[in-house]
Formats: sequence, structure tokens, C-alpha cells
Amino acid sequence: MNDVLIVGGDSTIGSRLVALFEANGNSVLSTTCFQSNVNERCLFLDLSEDIKYWPILPPSIKTVIICAAITSQEQCANDPKFSRRVNVKGSVALAILMVKAGAFVIFLSSNAVFNGNKAFAKSCDPVDPQNEYGRQKAEAEDQLLKLGSKVAIVRFSKVITPEIPLFKGWIKELNAGNVIHPFSDMFISPVPISLAVSVIQKIAEKQVPGIFQLSSSQDVTYSDLATHIALKLNLNEQLIQPISCREVGINHSTKNTTLDCSRLAELDILLPDVWVGLDGTFGLMNNLNKTDKNKGECI
Repeated sequence: MNDVLIVGGDSTIGSRLVALFEANGNSVLSTTCFQSNVNERCLFLDLSEDIKYWPILPPSIKTVIICAAITSQEQCANDPKFSRRVNVKGSVALAILMVKAGAFVIFLSSNAVFNGNKAFAKSCDPVDPQNEYGRQKAEAEDQLLKLGSKVAIVRFSKVITPEIPLFKGWIKELNAGNVIHPFSDMFISPVPISLAVSVIQKIAEKQVPGIFQLSSSQDVTYSDLATHIALKLNLNEQLIQPISCREVGINHSTKNTTLDCSRLAELDILLPDVWVGLDGTFGLMNNLNKTDKNKGECI
């Protein structure tokens, strides 16, 4: 594969993509919106700024992966004007620019484009976002699909890593012998980040256009997830005391976060069982947990 540009190369997914493509021998250029992260292989590019302030990108770039986004639903709701400049206007403008230059563009999206009323929503199902973040992703998708065969969109459910503060907090409290209260009625379709980056890499390699979707094989509750983590790490599951999300003022919880992932067959990727898929992630947690116990604390 020719030169790859990772927009938002210091993001959670972006940083892993940089490492993956470099390990595969690709020439990788990334971008950041933080001046402190700029170096010879990482350019400053703020999607909220006017295109005239963007850097000149080399013509050798043949694949662009747009990871940069305002992903906080709260931030999108509180400042829709700014978040839309990044999630819609800037992302689409960059895609148009790079498609015109002959590059293949991959845009990362979300299951938030759906209302959650249907399990395993298909890529062709009508979108019906219920929050500002979902509306912005849906709008960007609509504009990007008009660019034709040089664009792929990847919708994810929740991508998880060992570094997620919620998981780290659970482990820390359980190690200390403290009770935790995960939600019993809030659902998640967790996707290990290793699988997420593998799917993106395969799409980039094959340059197949259209909408791809990735979720786990089923929805699970956060309390189910906490129990699984405790069992994998040999922690006291009796310390897990689930509560309703309504007890903390969350009155709406989406019950269906899964997506139809049938197009993964085109990439020769099989979707693992939700728990099998998570075991790799929890194995990483286990190693980190043991390491930090030796230091006297758990991350």
C-alpha cells in the first residue's frame, strides 16, 4: 500500500492505526490538533479551522483515515456549532480535497446514527439519530457517500481498550475491596480495539467503498461486563452491586446497540462471540493489573 494519512493520529484508534500500518511497512503520515504533538511525521491540522490554514499534504498519499472527531455526546450537545465544524464541515471538506487528489478515504462513524429500537441494524436501514453527535455523524455520512467509490464509512458500536477510565476504576475499587455499582439496564456492544483497527486496515488494503459496520455479537449490560472482568481477574464478584441508570438521573437507555456486520465477510473477518472477543482485552487488563499490583497500585 502507498502512503497513508491518519487524521487524528494521536487519538485512541488513530495511534494504534499508525503503529499497525508502520509495522506493515507502510509510509505513514499523521495529523494532530495539539501543537505539542507535532513532529516530522505528524502535522498540525485542526478540522475546526478554515481550509486555508491547513497544511499542504503530499501528493503521494493514497489512503486517508479520518479518526479525528468530537466524540463526546455531552460536548456535541453543549457546543453543536463548534463540534459540527469538526465532525461535519471539516471532515467532509478534507475528504473532498483528498478524493479530488486521487486518495481513498475512510471515515469513522457510529451506531449513534440509529435510534436503537432495532437489534443488528443494517447499513441500509434509515438513520434516525437521537442526539447531536449522531445527527452530525449522519449528516457527514450523507455528504461523503455522494463522493462515490473513493469513500468507505465504518460505523462502530463501543470500541473498548484497557485504558478506559470506567474499567480502570472498577478494577481499582475491586482490588481495594470496595463495592462498585455498574448499571444493570444500560447496554453496550463492546468491540475490542484490536478488532476495530484490523477492520480499518483491511478496508484500506482492499479499498472497498460503502458502509461497513462493526459491533459485538450481542448486547450486554454494564453489570454483565463488570462481572466478566471480575471473573477474568480473579476479583471478588460479590462486590459488584448493580443499580439502575435511573438512580443517577439517566432516564433513557438504548437497549439495542448491535449492528449487522455481514459485510465483514468481504474482508475475510469473522465476528467473534462477545465474550471471546473481550477476553483478549481483559487479558491485557490482567497483565497490567498484575504489573501495577507489584507497584502497589492498579491502573
